[in-house]
Amino acid sequence: MKIWLVTHSEELKKATGTGKLVKEALDSECEIIVWSRVAPSEAILELTPSNTLLIYLCENEQQRHCGDITRSIDNIIIIDGTWQQARKIYNQSPYLQKFKHREIQGVKSVYSKRRNQKNIGLCTAEVAIHLLTEYEHPAASVLSNRFTEFNQ
Repeated sequence: MKIWLVTHSEELKKATGTGKLVKEALDSECEIIVWSRVAPSEAILELTPSNTLLIYLCENEQQRHCGDITRSIDNIIIIDGTWQQARKIYNQSPYLQKFKHREIQGVKSVYSKRRNQKNIGLCTAEVAIHLLTEYEHPAASVLSNRFTEFNQ
């Protein structure tokens, strides 16, 4: 499994961003793609919809993925930015909408470096920790520990 962080350029400038923690924990199993409205990433465009999952709100039943990520998913895309930035990235990137979506529900954020814009929101590292734990990936505990240290 590979995690693709489609990252808003402003997120890279913030010391409070957690995408870099995901990259550090996963190394070559994570790619940070700086989002561009006018020049979409060729790597993202080449991903196969049948084995790629976008972690984002499901607006309709056709987008929803309910299957086990350990069996059928090779690539996971996480939009890395504030909720406002994520919405902008999603709405201005129709190619992201072709992927099955998955919402992470029932998990409360413990991220304390920034105020969350939505009550249901998780930071990028929390999303990755949740998915890696579900996937039983060995980096899950490494990322979780690193995030705990970072978040203090």
